[in-house]
Amino acid sequence: MIRFLSIALMFFSLSAIAQKHIFLDISPKVGGNPALFGGGVMTDLNGVAFNIDFFDYYLSNVRITHDGGQVTSLGSDVYLIEPDNHQIYLGYVDVQDIESINFGIGVPSNLNTISGADAIDISAYPAGHPLYFQDPSMHWGWSSGYMFMIIGGDADKNNDGVPDGYYDLAPLGDQNYAEVTIPVIETNTTADQIDIYMDCNIDVWLTDVQLVNTATQTSIGQVHSTTGVCVTIMKNPEINDVFTQPLTANAAPLDKLPGKVWFSNTSEGMTINWEGVRDLGLVSVLDVRGRMISSNQVTGIVGNTLITDLSAGSYQVLFTDVNGGLIRTLNVAR
Repeated sequence: MIRFLSIALMFFSLSAIAQKHIFLDISPKVGGNPALFGGGVMTDLNGVAFNIDFFDYYLSNVRITHDGGQVTSLGSDVYLIEPDNHQIYLGYVDVQDIESINFGIGVPSNLNTISGADAIDISAYPAGHPLYFQDPSMHWGWSSGYMFMIIGGDADKNNDGVPDGYYDLAPLGDQNYAEVTIPVIETNTTADQIDIYMDCNIDVWLTDVQLVNTATQTSIGQVHSTTGVCVTIMKNPEINDVFTQPLTANAAPLDKLPGKVWFSNTSEGMTINWEGVRDLGLVSVLDVRGRMISSNQVTGIVGNTLITDLSAGSYQVLFTDVNGGLIRTLNVAR
């Protein structure tokens, strides 16, 4: 009996060691360099100077292949990837070595439109949820669903090197949902943490897309559609190297991930949630005048805390680490 218990404890210990936190970081790149936003001029694959005002996309249905071909689904979460928010927490998984990662680009059909089996109206999601209202908008309407990727800015239409032709592209439609599989070189940051570093090559994503016509000095303008150039955009990740890994993928330790934070209101109060926030020590709520309303000591990379007795109004939540350093903030309303 004692020997059986010892063996059981040994296997339990091995299983516990195998559990690891998995983070995914997808950096936006153009020409192999960090993408410039807010007016910085770059060059697309057609040799045209362009800039990017906004660039966001949905990522969903993440699966990993690991440890000799085992496939593990990391849930049905949908993530919104933005230029300054491209690091996501995928969960605490029983894994040693990751061989590849698979994910969808866009919102799955079951969540996308009025005909989706699990779809709800956008206004029913809590503020801060990826499928709630976004700025710029990622939603085309209850019948048409979400825009899977949006990109906008200006491109040079007269070859003078100055981006001056407006473009605004937004593919949508269940038929354009894309799926990619990428071999992975993992970064074993700690004994219980794996980071996956990837690049999103925006210029490659726009392969065969002409933002401007220099012959007529016109631009593509606004195209929010399920057809035409939007089909090309959503096919590109499947046939071109839109998502790749940098050569230093296994050498660059991840300093700090802000993770995902959101809130929800019930009759009991406001629940502050976090996921993938490392070294979290304190969650504090301040009113619009900066006065401390609540301050709770917390632990755990995933968790939540309930704030009661909040009056109707707007507040700011501060997430600070164990040393008092600010990790990130969240604006909330009761």
